[in-house]
Amino acid sequence: MMLSISMLYFREVARAGSLRRAAEGLGIAPSAVSRQIANLETELKVLLLDRRSNRTTLTPAGELVFAHAEAVLEESETLRTALQELMGTPSGVVRIGSIEGMVEHFLASNLARYQERYPQVKVQVLVLGSRAVVEAQQAGRIDMALAFNLPEQHVLREHARLEQPLCALVSPTHPFAKKRSVSFHELSGERLALPDRSFQIRHLVDRIASRLQVHLELAIETNTLEMARGVVRNSNLVTLMPRYAALHEVSNGNLRAVPLKERDFAQTATSLVTFPTQRLSLAARALLELLVSAMGRYGGKSSEVF
Repeated sequence: MMLSISMLYFREVARAGSLRRAAEGLGIAPSAVSRQIANLETELKVLLLDRRSNRTTLTPAGELVFAHAEAVLEESETLRTALQELMGTPSGVVRIGSIEGMVEHFLASNLARYQERYPQVKVQVLVLGSRAVVEAQQAGRIDMALAFNLPEQHVLREHARLEQPLCALVSPTHPFAKKRSVSFHELSGERLALPDRSFQIRHLVDRIASRLQVHLELAIETNTLEMARGVVRNSNLVTLMPRYAALHEVSNGNLRAVPLKERDFAQTATSLVTFPTQRLSLAARALLELLVSAMGRYGGKSSEVF
C-alpha cells in the first residue's frame, strides 16, 4: 500500500503539469525530481512523460501509472481511516459539498465547532451550485451535501431539512425595512440584484413572477450571493433569498429581512443528504450528526442520522 519516492515524485509532476512546479511544491531541486522519474522509467521500461512541448504531458503509459498511484494513495487513506476507526477515533478526510447560502454562517460556524472537537480530521469543502452539488454527491466525490430544493423524485438519503420562504432583503434605510411584509407586485417598482440562473433561487423567483404576471427590473445579476447582499447593503436595491442566506447581516442589523406576502409560492428547502449506498467513515458520521443537530436549532426537521 506504500508508494516509492520515485512514484510519489512522478505523481506530483503529473498533477502539477510541470516538473519545475512539482519541485517547488515538494521543496526540492528539479534535478532531484527528474532523476527519480528517470529511475522509475528505467524500472518500468516505459516513457512516462512527453517532454517535447513546453508543458510536461503524460504518455499513455504515464496515464496508467498515474491512475495506479492515485488509486494506491486513496486505498492507503481508506486503510488509515479504518485503522483509526478500529481504535474509535475519527480521523482522515471528510468531504462536504454545499450551496453558497449555507456556507458563510451555518457551515463555517459548525465546521469550527467540529474542528475543535476533532482536530485530527481534515475537512474539504466544495461550494457548488444547486445542480452541481447533487451531481457531486451522486458521483461519490463528496461524503455529504447541503442541497437546495431537491426534486420530488431523487435517489439521495435526506437526514435533515430546513424550510424557509424567500424574503426581500433590503438595507435598513430602504422604505421596505419598516414593513411587516411586501408583495411581488410591490417589487415590480423596485430595482433588484439577483443571483443568476445557475442558482435555483433565481428559477424560483422567475416562476413566481411569471405566475403572478409581475415584471421585475433586474439591475444587477451575479453568480455569487455575497455580491447580491453586498450591493443591497450599500444601495436601495432589493434582493430575494431565504433568511438563513443572510443570517449574519440580518443579525447585526446591516440588512432587513422582510417576509413576502406570497409565502406559499416562495417556500424553499435545504436538505442535508448522502448517497444511500455510500459507506461513511467515523469522521463523516460525526460531522453528519453535528450538522443534523445544528439544522434542528435553525428550525429544521431531522430524520434518522444513519
